[in-house]
Amino acid sequence: MAGGFHCAARRACSCGFKAAQIFLKNCRRWEEPKLDEKDIEDFVLLKEKEGILFFGHFSYLINLCSPSKETVKKSITALIQELAIAEKLTLPFVVLHPGTATKDINEISQAIGALCYHLNQALKITGKTTVKIALETMAGQGGQLGWKLEQLREIFEKLDRPERFCFCLDTAHLWAAGYDLKTPEGYEKTIEKISSELALSRIAAIHLNDSASPFGSKIDRHAHIGKGTLGVAPFRRLIHDKRFSGLPMVLETPKENGLDDDCMNLRKILED
Repeated sequence: MAGGFHCAARRACSCGFKAAQIFLKNCRRWEEPKLDEKDIEDFVLLKEKEGILFFGHFSYLINLCSPSKETVKKSITALIQELAIAEKLTLPFVVLHPGTATKDINEISQAIGALCYHLNQALKITGKTTVKIALETMAGQGGQLGWKLEQLREIFEKLDRPERFCFCLDTAHLWAAGYDLKTPEGYEKTIEKISSELALSRIAAIHLNDSASPFGSKIDRHAHIGKGTLGVAPFRRLIHDKRFSGLPMVLETPKENGLDDDCMNLRKILED
């Protein structure tokens, strides 16, 4: 977290954001971060003063269904550490990529079983925390779990404490996974599918990302709003959909120009 958590809160305030997602440590390293208690205190005070809904995102390295015992051990440790940080920051939930089934795990059901077993282990250790884990919808690239909504439902049903879990929708991932959001008819069918498999009441957040990949390609590449294969219309439809009223929606679009790009993308969505 460049500049610390308080710096992230200040940047969100300066842009007028009502919601923001943050990483809890370097998202591509295993090392446990050194925490600055004053930084954490200032972050909590500022976010509460400004009324910004912050939530977290787990490290990309975490893979609880890896066949490597070392990777699983590191993943469980990282997940527990990051949940503890989220608790200190008073975040309601942290978004998790469900994991990747490598060539050593041929059966998806076996990978799902491994994921749920290790999630249940981690939950026993973090039993007192109130922070939830939001399982993200994935594109399906490279053996990712969670690209089919049925997979996420199966994962949810195998968890010992389902009340500790929720879901995060990613528009680019849904599109790449073969769920149509572009046409009005396709959008409705996709939302109905999400409702039947996951329940809309369990959706905690939405990542608003255009896609640089073709529909159903399973390729995870984000693009600026209106510059990808989704276009602007689906995002306007989403933010005005009363079924998602009050949900935090954040951008994970490219950051060549820092937060200026986020402001540009937001303007595109909000324009009539």
